[in-house]
Amino acid sequence: MTVSRRRRLVGTAATAFLAVAAVLAVAQPASAHNSIISTTPAEGSTITEQPEQLVITTNDNLLDLGEAGQSNQIQVTGPGDERLYYGTACAAVNGPALVMPLQLGEAGEYTVVWQLVSTDGHPLSGSYTFEWAPAEGQELAAGSAKPACATSGASTVQPSSEAGGVEPESSAGGLSGDVWWIVGAIGVVLIAGIGVLLVTRRKPEPTSDDQGTDTSAP
Repeated sequence: MTVSRRRRLVGTAATAFLAVAAVLAVAQPASAHNSIISTTPAEGSTITEQPEQLVITTNDNLLDLGEAGQSNQIQVTGPGDERLYYGTACAAVNGPALVMPLQLGEAGEYTVVWQLVSTDGHPLSGSYTFEWAPAEGQELAAGSAKPACATSGASTVQPSSEAGGVEPESSAGGLSGDVWWIVGAIGVVLIAGIGVLLVTRRKPEPTSDDQGTDTSAP
């Protein structure tokens, strides 16, 4: 293999590598799910005044599907043998946050179960608890046997296996569109690289006899 040919092969391989790296760098942010930044009330905290609302805040805007309570939900249940819900309205998307009006009832441990749709279309869900120790003079809510959004057709959100944990799941299952796009782009780059290599190998190298032969007419 001549020096010029070796240089062409190295240049082709380097170009393919850089193209794949660029594809991955661009696609990586697009495939990232939202992550939880904070919750109000905070997980494991003890509050003494009515919070008025419960807020789940993430690091990016949430996907608002336009149907209240269908995909973005918060449900809060209180202590006691009877399962009562304390949200007073459906949760609403406010940029990167999911917000639900909230009035708590009797003192004790409250469980928050939430579900939201990440900016890339993947649903996230989780649960956590906090303690309610109402100060004197706080007005207590009676609670409801059904979630505030039950009448809108929303299903009851199920707690995750680990309190406070985030469990991203794909709504469609299988590989996401981002993954297929990355695979397709890599395939195109590799096919182009192989084509260049084949063309380069088929191109005949000039021989010493050809270089020394005088083809001019006598």
